[in-house]
Amino acid sequence: MDEPIGCDCSRRSFLKGAGLTLCGFSVASLFPGPWIRFAMGAGPFNNKRLLFIFLRGGNDGLNTVIPGGDPDYNTLNRPTLYIPPTSSIDLNGFARLHPALADLMEIYNAGDLAVVHRVGFPNNSRSHFDDQRTWENGNPANPKSYEGWLYRYIVQNSVDQGVRLPAITVQALPPVIVRGDESFINVANPDSFDYIFPDPKRSKFMNSWRNIYTNLTGLEPFRPALTDTSVKLIDTLDEYRSWDQANWDPKDPNTGFSLFPVSDATNPPDPTGPNGKKFAVTAYPFFKSLKVCALAFLESDPASLNGTRIAGTELNGFDTHNSQGSSSGAQAQLLSWLAYGLRSLHVVLSGAAGDPRAYAAVWQDTVVVTLSEFGRTSKENGSVGTDHAAGSCLFAAGGSVNGGVYNCDPATWPQGVMFGDSGRYVLVRTDYRAIFWEILRDHMGAASAADVVFPGYSSLGLQELNLIG
Repeated sequence: MDEPIGCDCSRRSFLKGAGLTLCGFSVASLFPGPWIRFAMGAGPFNNKRLLFIFLRGGNDGLNTVIPGGDPDYNTLNRPTLYIPPTSSIDLNGFARLHPALADLMEIYNAGDLAVVHRVGFPNNSRSHFDDQRTWENGNPANPKSYEGWLYRYIVQNSVDQGVRLPAITVQALPPVIVRGDESFINVANPDSFDYIFPDPKRSKFMNSWRNIYTNLTGLEPFRPALTDTSVKLIDTLDEYRSWDQANWDPKDPNTGFSLFPVSDATNPPDPTGPNGKKFAVTAYPFFKSLKVCALAFLESDPASLNGTRIAGTELNGFDTHNSQGSSSGAQAQLLSWLAYGLRSLHVVLSGAAGDPRAYAAVWQDTVVVTLSEFGRTSKENGSVGTDHAAGSCLFAAGGSVNGGVYNCDPATWPQGVMFGDSGRYVLVRTDYRAIFWEILRDHMGAASAADVVFPGYSSLGLQELNLIG
């Protein structure tokens, strides 16, 4: 190639010209993938959002969504874990909810909550590490893969083009589900997500490039090349800092209590006692994570460059081999956090919260979904808990969700299902990939083929549930 005449090859001129050509070199020859995806993207930001919550440890689906109509759910099989009909919440005359999930009924009664049982995938390994990774990489044939199915959706559908924070996760480590060649933002601690140095070094780093690269355009097609540079760091931290999450405290319109209990000051009172608090202090990190995910969606603006479409977090502790509890106990506590958090998301994303910021409602454009790597044994173990199993349940909530109970009624739960897998486990009826592909295709508007996101999907003949209206 001939050398271009009069090329100013300084770093600044390079970045200024990034949206067009680079000193005579074709942009596609240097950054073909990002540029082509940017140029051939599916179109304007479509406002659809997806928030995932991974229930890590393997949630006991049988005590979460109770198959009360199955005679095998009894005190013989679950002597200390059994939850009677008088203590649980009826859904359809067959399925019942754990009493700790009472906060979900507001969403369920609005028709915006799908309660899905018997979800999993064939021949799971019963290993936390392998099965969590499989749920996140979307490819049971390759459980060792560390590329996430949500990552493939984001990249193949150009969701990462034209926005500063297309995806954000809030948990201890970046999850596999959004992991790939390009890195997206993970906030390990919402209160300390900033430059690691105190002032004056912090201010020096924060302002070092700001004057040089202010108001540059055309950078977004080159996000992979710029992810680790100070340009993107400044953009990201400026955006996050503008949310002021620490001072955002939306309130329940009925009770006046904080929707996100992140401290003693915001923790609602315990309804069973005059001086206690509703949640243990160990719940605060979970609610703080949910709050940041909600803010990412509420601060999203399709007319600018800060539209977050994917957010996610996790709730740990569901590996209940010992002392699981029934109506109360270890699992009940976690489920109460989950239910309160989902209801809080419903209130705040619907624009119904007591909130001086008065964010626009985005619930109709949002789906919130739970995941867990496997369920628990149908029979209680000798340590008044349960062991690793196969199928479990999940929840999907949102304005476009066809609410109701799936796979837990007389037609879809014949007798024997509780021990239908190896004589110990609930028999899986719906592959998790069918659920998530429905959400990506029918809610998120995925334009790519299913096989791109979930390898081999089209050859599996999976049964879909029509979860999205």
